[in-house]
Amino acid sequence: SLSLSTRSVCQLLVVGARPTMLRFAKSLVQSVTGIASEDFDDWVSARSGDEHAAFFSGGFADALAAAAKPDAAGVCTGGRGLVLAWLHQNDDAVTQLLCSKVWPHPPLVRELRSRFIPWAGDVCRFEAGTLAKALGLQEFPALLVLQTLPRGAADAIEWPRGCFFRVHWLRCGRVDERELVRELSQLGGQLDAERDQRAAWRQQLQQMQEMNSAFARAMGDTQLRAQRQAAEMEALREAEAEERPCFAVLYESSYGHEPPNCFEGSFEEALACARSERRLLLVWLFDDGAESDSLSQAVLSGEVFGAFVAEYFVMWPGNAERWLFPKQLYQHLRLESLPSLLVLQPMSVFEAEILPWGDPRAGAPVEFPANSAWALLGCWSGAPDEEAVVAFLSEHGERAAELERRREEARQRSREQAAAMRALRDEQDREFQESLARDLQLSSSAPAPPSGSGQPTQEGTAVAREREARELAASEAQRKSDELAARRRGVAEKLLAVEAPTVGLCKLVLRMPSGCRAEGTFGAEEPLSVVYDWADCCGELHGFQGGEPFEVPERFTLATTYPRSLLTDRERSLRDLQLVPNAVLAVVADDD
Repeated sequence: SLSLSTRSVCQLLVVGARPTMLRFAKSLVQSVTGIASEDFDDWVSARSGDEHAAFFSGGFADALAAAAKPDAAGVCTGGRGLVLAWLHQNDDAVTQLLCSKVWPHPPLVRELRSRFIPWAGDVCRFEAGTLAKALGLQEFPALLVLQTLPRGAADAIEWPRGCFFRVHWLRCGRVDERELVRELSQLGGQLDAERDQRAAWRQQLQQMQEMNSAFARAMGDTQLRAQRQAAEMEALREAEAEERPCFAVLYESSYGHEPPNCFEGSFEEALACARSERRLLLVWLFDDGAESDSLSQAVLSGEVFGAFVAEYFVMWPGNAERWLFPKQLYQHLRLESLPSLLVLQPMSVFEAEILPWGDPRAGAPVEFPANSAWALLGCWSGAPDEEAVVAFLSEHGERAAELERRREEARQRSREQAAAMRALRDEQDREFQESLARDLQLSSSAPAPPSGSGQPTQEGTAVAREREARELAASEAQRKSDELAARRRGVAEKLLAVEAPTVGLCKLVLRMPSGCRAEGTFGAEEPLSVVYDWADCCGELHGFQGGEPFEVPERFTLATTYPRSLLTDRERSLRDLQLVPNAVLAVVADDD
């Protein structure tokens, strides 16, 4: 049967024959049926006598499948899918050269063993002959370098059914062993480089996918944390909104006595109240622990503590565990224990030099929350001790009172200097008016010039009239200036007697054409006309408050700085004009 292998046929024909007879029979069968693929190793060895790379002992389809695997038949192909196919026809001189010089060539043996699967087929047999016809080969022997391809790849050849490959190199007839090694090495190196590049791309893609997964997990965790924090902040905000208005009732029900005199509004309102009253803000941060209860019963309920608070401080309480802003303040100052008493100096957010790297615990000015500036003067925390707490309050309270006394003395000296300057100016104005009246009287009582003088008499009269007009204009301007200054002083004195608002605040800063600045606090619902009245006399107000008086244009218009917009409707409220909670306005002098 032609479908049987050569070895099987020989075993059937010559059972028990001598080796020579076996080889003869085998050669006889091969000359008729062709050489089977599994017999090429013995056939080449019989003609070369040297070591050569072992040919794959299976069919063509099996060789393609083995080449695509990382390790096949003891050959480390690395899954490159490379096959060196030898299509044999006759035992001629070219074939003898292949067997004696090409296949035993050591560099070729190393290259085949490292990257390729050698496969040989006789075109006299069905499989090799069909492959040769499929490739259109007519000259033999033929060497082909093939690479397996996946289904659907471009320019792929399908043979047999279900097997796909590409022909990288083809040579028919005589082949030089060095050229063959060079071609195989170049092709193998190129494919290795492409494979390494694909591996690097796959690794980068995998890393990117891992990074994306890690980023997605981090984003998810961040969103979850943000949601939890938002829910926690909302719970704290609701607790503060619910419990702060009835803090006195809760305190009395817990400790059996009234709490110390505490400010009932928000932190911003307490800070503004302390600043308007020129007092310090005492912040009492507590929790639900035993030490906070002990401080409330042993210290805060005492008359001495209440007297110090009433004299020097505005007291603001906050539960740093259950209320939102007290907890944020506790974290912002990085406090270590509760309860704590904080002494804060209220400041103007427009005048305080707030540095991002400043340490609030070292007394650096802080803007927290937004549009509220203060500085930490001192902090007490520890075991409840009335003497220590009273000493702490006394130290800061008396120091603040002394500083306020000095500032008031400076303001009083400034007011006295301003009054003295106004008196001196009034005296100078009076003397000027008297001198002007005397000059006018003398000019009216002077003797008439001689009748023959002519032109000189007319020139003297014109000069006298021009001088009189200048003096009258200067006198009128001085009178108007005095009236304006007197009116502004009167308005300034009235504004000093008005109490500053403590809720619904709007803080405004004025910039004069001269570069001077003024700051004022108003109610959010007050009309713009109140700001115009204040701006008209802010120079005198600054002098009354201990600063240096400055000039304000007689007629002016207020304008926002950015975007630039004139504020002319004096009946609209500051909230309607979108100046709440704070704004910077420019004083624009009106042209005459």
